[in-house]
Amino acid sequence: MVGEGATVEQLKLILGTNWAQSLIAVVIAFLAWRLSDAFVTRFFARRFVSRFIPRVATYASLTKSVLGVIIAYILILTLLHIWKINIVPALWSAGVISVVLGFGAQSIVRDLLAGTFLLFEDTFDVGDGVELTTGNGVVSGTVEAINLRETRIVDGRGSLVSVPNGNIIFVANTTRLPTRIELTIRVPLRSGIRALREQITGLAEAGARSGGADVDDLVVRVEDVTPDTAAFSISLQVGRQYAPKVASLVRESIATKLQEEGLLPGAQPAGDGQPTNAPAPRSL
Repeated sequence: MVGEGATVEQLKLILGTNWAQSLIAVVIAFLAWRLSDAFVTRFFARRFVSRFIPRVATYASLTKSVLGVIIAYILILTLLHIWKINIVPALWSAGVISVVLGFGAQSIVRDLLAGTFLLFEDTFDVGDGVELTTGNGVVSGTVEAINLRETRIVDGRGSLVSVPNGNIIFVANTTRLPTRIELTIRVPLRSGIRALREQITGLAEAGARSGGADVDDLVVRVEDVTPDTAAFSISLQVGRQYAPKVASLVRESIATKLQEEGLLPGAQPAGDGQPTNAPAPRSL
């Protein structure tokens, strides 16, 4: 019993030393950081968060940074308390240095504030094409990365350009600008003009939506009519990033369906797998 009591007293003595308490504080801070990092990663990996927050990776990194600063701040205060260090004189003596550093860090603070507004206002996102007007000129390209201090752009030459957020004066998001697609198709006049226009309208809308784009202002007009054919113009508006794909899908959808209906010359699959010309029906 005496030996056990001595062991407990020795353990208390060891744990009561400043070095032991400091080590325990560091271990607890490390475990808190690892747990918070895992929690943030798992939280932002959920589907409902990814759906409503477009910059999941950016916000996850920002949240981890803030939590890391908070944990480090608490750890420093705890260590100072353990070692019974009075930091008030040090703070007073550091006043002049803080003022000097404050003047030198004005640009950094400006970059951080501008980056915060860019992130939360959803001005542009990674992968968007942008034109950034800065005090030194215009930088055009594709957004490679966004953080609080700077935005990295890949320009037309493939160079990676880092633009401090505080230097950005105007932003033009070229990806989100709407693009109008204009197509013209001529078909044999084997049905009523109105029926043909309605069918082409439905085919154009189906082809555009198959490309994953939101279609706006879809208009189909009769451009020209001859005794045998009718020309229709197709006009629709989609996001710039979808324009090439949507234009191709609209043409393919209309041409394929009209070939199946016999309104355009084309080949139909035969029983032996060889293409053969299909007879044109008299109506749609």
